[in-house]
Amino acid sequence: MKKKDLLWGLLYPVYQTIGTIRHEGAHALAAMAEGAEIKEFVFWPTPGYWGYVSYSGSTTWFFDAAPYFSDLITFFAAVLIILVAKPRQRWLRINIIIIGILSSLWNSAQNYMGGLWSSGDVGRLLQRLDPVAIHTYFILTLLLYAWGMYYCYFRKKAFELSTDIKQPPG
Repeated sequence: MKKKDLLWGLLYPVYQTIGTIRHEGAHALAAMAEGAEIKEFVFWPTPGYWGYVSYSGSTTWFFDAAPYFSDLITFFAAVLIILVAKPRQRWLRINIIIIGILSSLWNSAQNYMGGLWSSGDVGRLLQRLDPVAIHTYFILTLLLYAWGMYYCYFRKKAFELSTDIKQPPG
């Protein structure tokens, strides 16, 4: 890890906004897929919420679970880009890791830990579905996201060798 990588933390408000758009957007898409009408889509901080979706109509458990499926899809897309495309620019690779892996880890962990004792997404999922399945899903995906952070960023060999530009001999 390079010290200058920590400077990307100054862009936290931007990353948080992108993550909130993804989270609330997943709720909105799920609600629309289930026939609900979106009344309001807010992705900026409001009292008590980072963002929210207001809708009319009925939804199922899929509405509550959609952001966590979105996290999983985003994670796999980021890992695939890093492992297959192997972006050479360090700034690009770090942003893919932050937006695709760290943000998925943060969103799922924060909502899982906070949702165990609340009426938020995870709390509603625990009421609607088998709690063992919900806990298993979150524990396995959080471990997967942690592995992804290690593999794509903290493994020095994987990160630095793929970002070095090879110079011709001579």
